[in-house]
Amino acid sequence: MRRTGLLATALLILSFIGACTPREELLQPGVAPTVEPEPNTTSAPGPASENIALLGTADAFERSQFAQLAIDGDLESIWNAQQLPPQWFSVAFDSFYLVDRIELIVTQLPAGPTTHEIWLGSGSDTRVLLERLIDVHTEDGQILEIAVEPPRRLNEVLIITLDSPSWVGWREVRVFGSSTAMPLDEEGEVTEASGRERPAAEPSTLVGENVATDGSGFASAEEEMAGLAIDGDPDTFWTAQLPAPQWYSVSFDELYVINKLELEIAQSPAGPTTHEIWLGNGSSTRTMYRRFDNLHTENGQTLEVPIVPPRSLSEVQILTLDSPSWVAWREVRVFGSRFEDPVGDAELPQFSLDKVVEGLALPVQVTHAGDGSGRLFVVEQEGRIRIVRDGVVEETPFLDIASRVRCCGERGLLNVAFPPGYADKRYFYVSYIDRAGDTVISRFTTAADPDLADSESEVIVLLIAQPDQVHNGGRLAFGPDGYLYVGSGDGGHPTLKDVENRAQDPGTLLGKILRIDVETDIKPYAIPEDNPFVGIDGHLGEIWALGLRNPWGFAFDKLTGDLYIPDPGHITHEEVNFQPAGSRGGENYGWDVKEGSRCFESLPCSAQGLISPVVEYDHVYSCAIVGGAVYRGGDFPELDGVFFYGDFCSGRVWGLKRSETASTGTIYDGWLSTLPVNAKVPVSGVGEDEEGNLYVTGYQDGALYMIIGK
Repeated sequence: MRRTGLLATALLILSFIGACTPREELLQPGVAPTVEPEPNTTSAPGPASENIALLGTADAFERSQFAQLAIDGDLESIWNAQQLPPQWFSVAFDSFYLVDRIELIVTQLPAGPTTHEIWLGSGSDTRVLLERLIDVHTEDGQILEIAVEPPRRLNEVLIITLDSPSWVGWREVRVFGSSTAMPLDEEGEVTEASGRERPAAEPSTLVGENVATDGSGFASAEEEMAGLAIDGDPDTFWTAQLPAPQWYSVSFDELYVINKLELEIAQSPAGPTTHEIWLGNGSSTRTMYRRFDNLHTENGQTLEVPIVPPRSLSEVQILTLDSPSWVAWREVRVFGSRFEDPVGDAELPQFSLDKVVEGLALPVQVTHAGDGSGRLFVVEQEGRIRIVRDGVVEETPFLDIASRVRCCGERGLLNVAFPPGYADKRYFYVSYIDRAGDTVISRFTTAADPDLADSESEVIVLLIAQPDQVHNGGRLAFGPDGYLYVGSGDGGHPTLKDVENRAQDPGTLLGKILRIDVETDIKPYAIPEDNPFVGIDGHLGEIWALGLRNPWGFAFDKLTGDLYIPDPGHITHEEVNFQPAGSRGGENYGWDVKEGSRCFESLPCSAQGLISPVVEYDHVYSCAIVGGAVYRGGDFPELDGVFFYGDFCSGRVWGLKRSETASTGTIYDGWLSTLPVNAKVPVSGVGEDEEGNLYVTGYQDGALYMIIGK
């Protein structure tokens, strides 16, 4: 969890990086230019337009909490950044709409020339520039009308104001379109309504053509040449002119149903290579699909990667981790077809949030005691734990140690964990930052009243000195083995990386997951003999896994014993790592050599011995990953085994699962991540009750929400 103020500048920079005018392709002599394809559009009129902005969610760089006032249908209520440009304002939708017109109603004093850019998002991780309004004289109450011709299938409208004589604001942003997009034929045109329900796509209909030529190529190096790997000509190729690790991606402005990839190799000399295939499906996340370890490859060879079952995708990324030569591709072919409705097993049903209680103060965790009482325990960051029973917050806190806690930002009371057999043991464990700024793991005992803990019963189990006020960790969880797992952040500087490389240092507890035995007669704890680094010189025996930045919200699957580890990134990527049940520990998850799947800060690095994440997402409107719970409830069989995680800034909550057809030979194969819930409020955690129902803690609004069917 991180303060949004620390990330605001990064979010604006990223927004404007995405807003740059597409560069002219730099060509090698004698090579025909690759023509950048027009984004797929529709040409026939759809149903009658209405202002669908009322159905969307507004966001803005400044004063985002008031952004909804610009799409509420009331001209007297306005959003104003109270800042000069550059500023951005967006309207995002949970589903797709066929949009034909945008109206921007100006609030501006004094009148004068303004410059705006209108960008459209269509479900991929990229946006397309629709129109630039340069030095347009505008004044208060004026309406700027932007035609979308032909109409386009969208899920986002982004307005970037680059110049204005006043603070940037909008009285109203109206987006006109139809609430259900019309079907598209094979050419991407809108078909006439037939009055019949459109049948679901059958995999057998996906004959598949190479649609990579409809996409855009991006790369970690020599990006101006990236188009040469998707131009249909194997004699022209992209090369990074650098050794591994390097990445290459094909990104689309809309979703395609993909059933196969072909990767034609440019490599000399021949030898072993390691590649990872990552897929983006329009949910703003990218999941690992397949990893090839030490695969012998040679120049001209073609790697064929079936996508089974076919998936709706907006991006294909190939990450080469090891190669005997510079990383290059003669041709990257992506076989599939345009299709409007998502298919395959990537999609989860849409869910909504039901507010259970409100009035909480900075809630950061919700959990249960496993004692059959039906109580929910909500951790408040300022130093209290509240009991929620039958939809009511108990007036007296279960535990109040606010006088001992240093709050807030990334500090405070952060976690509570109840041991197996708590009903009889009557003690539990908490993690908090004390007044000195250090991380404390303590045990408390419940009083005679089971709804009250004895705040004077504290026994300190572990104290971790913290070098700074961020990345202080905080997660506690009992594993299926009965040991306590402790998340410890790297303690890094708030604006820098782990400057002392603590996450990679086995001689410190920082940047790790620890595994200790607190249910033993040895006090304050014992180190399990099968911990991976026990008895190794220079290594602390408590360490279970390393290479983590701030593992906030990891969770065990109580059925399988698998461990999911969300880990916040620096300024580029957020990630979820996966440790299968039966692991003997010792995994190195890469920080700060890597951030997500890529080398940190794009510097050359070695991925040797590092475990890759299974899902990641970029910082666009998102900023900090939070977790986490695996659904094992009984109401939604389709969610069984799905790991839910969210983003602190955007309020998006994703579901991560394995494909039923995934290989069992590697932890990397067949991952899928979609967006079943959009909380639309800052989310600090996802937890569960004893029956397996899932809950979301709303950090800013102090509410607890239950995930329910839509």
